[in-house]
Amino acid sequence: CNTTMKLSTFALLLPPLLATPAAGQACIGSNPDTCGCDAVKQNDYRGDISTTEDGYTCMNWESQSPHSHDRTAANYPGKGLGNHNYCRNPDGEPRGAWCYTTDSSKRWSYCDVPSCTPPPTTTTTTTTSTTTTTTTTGTTVASTTTSTQLPTCNTPELTDLDVLDLRTVLKDANSNCETALSKKKVLMIGIDGLRADVVGMTPLPHIARLKNMGTHSFWADVQSTASAVSGPGWASMFTGVEPSKHKVDGNGDLTDLASPTVFKAVKDAFDMKIAASVSWHPLVNDFIDNEDDTTLDDSFLASNDNTMAAKAKDWILSEAYDFVFVDFDGADAAGHSLGFDGYLESYQNRVVEIDALVGTLLDAVMETSAGEEWLIVLTSDHGGEGTSHSAYDKYNRKIPFIVASNSPRVDVGFMPLADPGSQMDVLPTIMYFLGGESAIPDGLDGQVFGFKEYTRAPPPPPPGSCIPDANNCGCASVKQADYRGSISVTASGKTCQAWSSQSPHSHSRTSENYPNSGLDANYCRNPDGEPSAWCYTTDSGTRFELCEVPTCDTV
Repeated sequence: CNTTMKLSTFALLLPPLLATPAAGQACIGSNPDTCGCDAVKQNDYRGDISTTEDGYTCMNWESQSPHSHDRTAANYPGKGLGNHNYCRNPDGEPRGAWCYTTDSSKRWSYCDVPSCTPPPTTTTTTTTSTTTTTTTTGTTVASTTTSTQLPTCNTPELTDLDVLDLRTVLKDANSNCETALSKKKVLMIGIDGLRADVVGMTPLPHIARLKNMGTHSFWADVQSTASAVSGPGWASMFTGVEPSKHKVDGNGDLTDLASPTVFKAVKDAFDMKIAASVSWHPLVNDFIDNEDDTTLDDSFLASNDNTMAAKAKDWILSEAYDFVFVDFDGADAAGHSLGFDGYLESYQNRVVEIDALVGTLLDAVMETSAGEEWLIVLTSDHGGEGTSHSAYDKYNRKIPFIVASNSPRVDVGFMPLADPGSQMDVLPTIMYFLGGESAIPDGLDGQVFGFKEYTRAPPPPPPGSCIPDANNCGCASVKQADYRGSISVTASGKTCQAWSSQSPHSHSRTSENYPNSGLDANYCRNPDGEPSAWCYTTDSGTRFELCEVPTCDTV
């Protein structure tokens, strides 16, 4: 027989921090290399962040170009200024560290420097149980297991988020926490044919609400292969993989979908109640229902965006569903009719109408969300140019992407330009929100988007990018300026002259004049933009020649 006896349940309370800062600290938890104290408006920060919160590169404090100024080390001694471009606050700006920018049209901007705060006091509950088992020979064996439960997330009410600055509310919140699955809800908003520029330029108050509630990117990617049309776009969004895996290459093979959708993944893993209201019917008929007609607990095939949104609003207010998906089709229809263009009034007006409908959904969420943790994802299947969107260019293949939440685990701000996110991030992001890293299926091409504690892998280089190997080859895209190998003869076999030598050929290509160009020994290099790596020769009759350095492969 098996009997289980709970021996003890106890709370481990982390030691409280001292009530006053230690000597020399500007605040409790001060660490000038990594954060700044709000008590002194981050005047104490001495770290190396050198970009502003809106993505501008900082100007060197000793420079007067492109902006002349008097915030110099001589005028503001002891403020951490000098021959660098790190964010500082020498003059008491109210929001903290800042810098002048290298953009002539943007004089200065604040930096996103973390605030120094004491680690939150958290309670971790540890439960120890002992199981005794009596074998057939009468021997009693005892085994002990211990499980640790993270503290419950201190999640602010969504009803407050339209009047509070979420960046302030969640900035110092403990993200090492969890929320019961029964309190988690998902709203997934797809806007067909939504160009990135129209979101960035047009007053869209409700999409702006979402942007301020989480992490956003106005330069996210669609799938890297197949045309930027609805079939592969929606399929990659739903499945988190490239068309080579999900097998949908256009709009004529939708039922070939070969990878699980986010809806089936959520249903199978968490048995949630899921509903989908769509304006483009194949999303339900050919994708979701064709995959498994038991995945959706309700669906609505709308004749227009207004009735589609009204049905979704009713579902949210009913509180009968855990995961609601909506598809707006009006922007795509306007683009095909009169043109996809962020400056075109007909396209702008349709997006403004959609934004108002998004607002009705957000208001419904606010009204019913007490005690719940919501994840709201908004993105598109493709952009557009002219009256189409199939060409392989950025107008068609760049889209907005927003992950908003009242969860302290979701970051507030923007994605870096080097890693703007992808529509394939939808599935892993939703699965991570609901069940953590173990819930994310294997083999995805997308990654989790917008969560503080998740470290994203570097995005893959675009097709045609160089695969650098500086010791053995040089990239054609930079004319082999990156080569750092030891080839020291020219293509015709002449020995290279040392870069530090002025004989037999005098020259100005020295390490002093061309720093960071790798001008070592007599190795072939390209410090000055010649067609490829080269060197001066030891032959007095031949001043210089190109070298036969291999060209690196490309992706």
